[in-house]
Amino acid sequence: MRIQYLLIALAITASVYGQFTCSDAHASGSSAATCYCMAGYYGTSTDASGSGCAACPPGSNSQAATATGTLVSSCTCYDSNAQLKSDNSACQCMANFYGTPNSTSGGTSGCTACSNGQTAPAGSSTNVCAAATTSTKILSLIALFLLLAILI
Repeated sequence: MRIQYLLIALAITASVYGQFTCSDAHASGSSAATCYCMAGYYGTSTDASGSGCAACPPGSNSQAATATGTLVSSCTCYDSNAQLKSDNSACQCMANFYGTPNSTSGGTSGCTACSNGQTAPAGSSTNVCAAATTSTKILSLIALFLLLAILI
């Protein structure tokens, strides 16, 4: 019985003094209740065998989590003109940009903006920028007229 008390006291002391080690290799914390995913990872630390924290998609990173269940959306692309694909598998150029996103921190963007008045769908890797369609222009004019009507 004394050994059990000793083990409990050691566990409490270790957690109080930050000596706790999370079972999840991609998490850190001071107790099993506070194991959070490290920077570059997202998810929920399982503090069991295996890992509940998964690496951010290629070309993206995250800050260290401050809550359990950090979503993949907390991973942001290194390239400021890029966003995660809808399946969260990698980064792609945002709408109205084309190219290959910069996959490392810092440096210039690999996504080039379309010329004025031209559009391209998100994820365009080549220059597919095209002039805005008539319906897009009409919607822009309608929005402008509505804004003017509100201001008047």
